[in-house]
Order: sequence, then structure tokens, then C-alpha cells
Amino acid sequence: MCERCGEMKTDLYIIGGFLGSGKTTLLMQLLDKEKKAGRKVAVLMNEIGSMSVDSAMLGEDTAVRDMLNGCICCTIKDEIEVELLTLYKEHHPDVIYIETTGAAHPMEVLDACTSPVIAMQINVKGIITLVDCARWMERNRLPIAHRKLMEDQARWSDVVALTKKDVVPIEALAKIKEEIRSLNEKVVLQEMVFGKMDEEIVFGGGSDSDGGHHAHHHLHVRTMAYEFTNHVPRAEFTKWVASLPDSVLRIKGFVKFEDSGERPELFQYAYGVPFFQPQPLKRPPVIVVIGDELNTEQLQQGLERLDGKRF
Repeated sequence: MCERCGEMKTDLYIIGGFLGSGKTTLLMQLLDKEKKAGRKVAVLMNEIGSMSVDSAMLGEDTAVRDMLNGCICCTIKDEIEVELLTLYKEHHPDVIYIETTGAAHPMEVLDACTSPVIAMQINVKGIITLVDCARWMERNRLPIAHRKLMEDQARWSDVVALTKKDVVPIEALAKIKEEIRSLNEKVVLQEMVFGKMDEEIVFGGGSDSDGGHHAHHHLHVRTMAYEFTNHVPRAEFTKWVASLPDSVLRIKGFVKFEDSGERPELFQYAYGVPFFQPQPLKRPPVIVVIGDELNTEQLQQGLERLDGKRF
């Protein structure tokens, strides 16, 4: 439930993987499952070309937004906020699936999807990456940048679905799993047979039966959003930022400080470096924290102290 607007939050899933790995095939299966469960679904599709082809396959009862001529992680990253906000306001879906281009880095996509403007309405459920087994085995023949991207897509995912396993020997499949686990020991490995998932997708060993709490708790990369109700003391905020653990990878948002009146300041934090910039526009006093296995309870307590809710 969103505390600010009183409405239910929209679940968000990110589907990634190289071109031809089977993302759209998996998406169609997930949409069918959601519709059978009576959930209202929306899709954001990121295409490299100038015309969307895949979105036409999703059916008239699915709200679709296309992002053409670019990648979520670079040229049109700033547009993701508008597209997600439009989907949320116009359709109020229960769940949004984002199908990314093969060139997308999962962390950059996650960063693009967690805008402070919409963070209080979105519940990021996880990142699913499809890995083509044959292509993975041949990845050392790829340019270094492409190989690193393929490995990073596996490294930062909650679920890796192995596709085209029928074209590689059994012993090779075992080696592929071992290699992926060496990059990401927390990953849930699942298999797709002839384009279909062989079992239910489960995040972090959890299940729908426990309301998603257990599954969300064990997500690899986690996000949390916090909305301030008061002006924040700048010196105390700066101390809090300096005390953050290495597991905090990124923070972004808008903060009203006691010494800046009603003008919010843009705050960003990456690689241990904070950045402040005054903003002329009215923005919600919300910050989003992204990190590896975040201690969200501890972060929440620290933010509440800054907000004057805890003493």
C-alpha cells in the first residue's frame, strides 16, 4: 500500500537477456498466467528499432508502452519515469513487466525504473534474465564488452532462466550452472524447455503462499523508497550518508533541508560520493536506495530519525 496516495502498489518485474534468448516467449507465458489469476497487467517494451513488432502480439487487453530507438540504459533512460507514470496513472495495473533490449545492463535498468517520482507506487519484485546456453558457452569469442555484459546480466539477476539447453550436452549444462553460480551465488537457476519454463518462477526461494515477504526478503539487489514528512537537518543527513555500508550502491531523490526552505534539493549518491543540487521545480520529498541485500529496517530507522520520527 502506498502511504502517500492510499492505493495499492504496482508490482514490477524486469526481463532481460541477449537478443534471441526468448524474452518475448517468456513474457507471453507470464502474461497468460497473470490474466488467469485475474490480475491487470501492463507492459513496457524497449525496442532498438524504429517500429515495435512484439507489442502487437500481447493482445488488446494488455496496456503497452513502447520505447523505440534506444535503450532504457542510455539514450532514453530519462523517459522511463514518464512511461511508468503514464502506465500507472492511466491503467493502475496490478503488475508491470518491462522487457528490455539485449544491450541493457540490469542495474542501469533497475536504476531507471526507480525514479523518486513514482517510487512510492512501485514495488520492484525482481530481475529475470534469460541465458542462451549455446551462446553462454561461446561467450569468450565475443568482444570483451559483450562478454562482460552477458556475465553482468547473470550476476545481478534474481532468477536466471536457461534457454536452448537441448542444444548443449548435459555435462556442459552442469558447467554453465556452475559458472553462473560462481558469479551470483544467490541466483535461482531455472530451465526453459522448448521455450517454456519447466516450473513456476520463484524469487529467492520464496513463494506466493507466504505473501511474497520471504521471496522479497531474499532478492539479490533490493530497493527501498522513503518519503520525508519534515525538513531534514543537513549536517545530520551528511553524517548518515557517510556512515552507509558498502552494500548501498545508489541513492537518488529529493530532500528538503532545514537551511533550504521549501526548495527541494536533488540528492544523488554513487560509489560512495554524494551530490547535492538545488531544484527549481516542486518534487516529492522521496529518496530511493538501491543496494545488495540492503538492511532495509536499519535504513528505515536512520531515515526516520532524520525525519524527526525517532529520537
